Amino acid sequence: MYLFAFRSRTQSMKLYDLLRSNDIACEIINTPREVSASCGLSVSVPDDAIERAVGIQNYYRTETLIGVFYHDDRGYRRYS
Repeated sequence: MYLFAFRSRTQSMKLYDLLRSNDIACEIINTPREVSASCGLSVSVPDDAIERAVGIQNYYRTETLIGVFYHDDRGYRRYS
């Protein structure tokens, strides 16, 4: 699972809507504290959809993106 963390709840919802309208499975989740003390909402996408999701994020440029993260055995790490 990958997650997109934002400073704005509105921007989290905007990306969620964009991904859903492009047939990408995603969910709104509470942002883990290890990632940020941001707005509290992130958008999660499955591993097999990350490239498409990043492409949509880059195209629409939601303004308050903190970063894209993935979880491994050492916790949450920034996805490049």
